[in-house]
Amino acid sequence: MTAAHREALARYFRRRGTPAFTTESYSRQGMLDALREVRHHRSGDAHVRFLGQAAATFVRDLTEVVDLPPADIATVLLAAGGAAGVFAELHGFNGTEIAGLLQYAADDLDQAAKAGEQP
Repeated sequence: MTAAHREALARYFRRRGTPAFTTESYSRQGMLDALREVRHHRSGDAHVRFLGQAAATFVRDLTEVVDLPPADIATVLLAAGGAAGVFAELHGFNGTEIAGLLQYAADDLDQAAKAGEQP
């Protein structure tokens, strides 16, 4: 994907009221700041409250099986969540397909790591 295409996608999402970052503008802290602003401004929304409750359960379950510090898990989830969201929007992926995409990516990374390669 070209830089121009990534920027066009970011503009599309911003017009819809969704904070968006390109590869060039992405930063962990910038993403967290944007997410926290959205959560704060939409805190009265029942769907946002539900997402917060579901996230708490998700975090508890995930940290029980993933042997990494929470900050490292957060870094991966931020990037993966954003990328998966873009795939879902562009290709109409449902939840099962997004899960498959993430799991295939994990398998590819694992195989590359075992072979001593960099993706």
